Amino acid sequence: MRFFKCLCAGFLLWMSGAGPVAAQDAELTEALPNIFCMVDRTGNGANSTFITTQEGVIVIDTRGSDQEAEQVLKAIRKATDQPVVYIINSHFHKENTSGNAVFKSSHSIIAQKRALAMIVLEAEREKRAITPPNLAFEKKLEIKLGKYHLKLIHPGPAHTDGDLYIYIPKWRILITGGIVFNQIIPFLGDSNIESWIHALVEMEDLDAEVIVPGHGPVGGKPIVTQMKHYLMELKRYVNDQLDDGKNLPDTMIFVKEKLKAKYSSWKHFDRVDENIVHAYVEYSAQRGT
Repeated sequence: MRFFKCLCAGFLLWMSGAGPVAAQDAELTEALPNIFCMVDRTGNGANSTFITTQEGVIVIDTRGSDQEAEQVLKAIRKATDQPVVYIINSHFHKENTSGNAVFKSSHSIIAQKRALAMIVLEAEREKRAITPPNLAFEKKLEIKLGKYHLKLIHPGPAHTDGDLYIYIPKWRILITGGIVFNQIIPFLGDSNIESWIHALVEMEDLDAEVIVPGHGPVGGKPIVTQMKHYLMELKRYVNDQLDDGKNLPDTMIFVKEKLKAKYSSWKHFDRVDENIVHAYVEYSAQRGT
């Protein structure tokens, strides 16, 4: 079993290369009055969201480099001259956190505890400078600025171990971080599929109409459901193959063909192969095989 896990993990690493890569090609969308999203057009890099208030600005995810963060700051300065008060990192991936230094004058940089640990660990491994969060929480945190009351919620492991999403009940909006990809095949390299599905169910139950995903354009509640369906179908097809005693290569051929019928129009369909490998490892481990 140990050899099997190592073999599959190595295959997954080979298939996925260096993981998600930050992109510079982005456009600004106003999701709601005073809530703006810098949407990466390619699906490679992460979105960044900022909220302008009379007391300051909140930024959620600072993108993949100082240059990309400067694009966000430039957009903020076109909207307001108020200072940036809060930075929120939705999880540890570099395309969400590498621009922190551009906003280091803000009062607080916030992340979930495990995300903070991974941000520091990854930087140490890669011997690169970072501006880490200085405020971390376990399960829930609430912040208020101007007329905006944000609930930061860690739903458990999902896209990563340290995900958070942001719910603003008064405005019926969810800012999902990496938990939702809108019509983009997600990166599963650091995920727990089973827990991720539960996180999406939790988000579906909230009273929200506007969904700001971590990747892809702003949408409505259906994009949460679409994301859930992709993971549930991946889970079902892989488990069906495991029930039949199929090996990994046969499983990849079968499941990819099944997913192609519904998801071939999504960006980065090439990630499906590594997603199948990840699911095969996760659900094989659950069975103890």
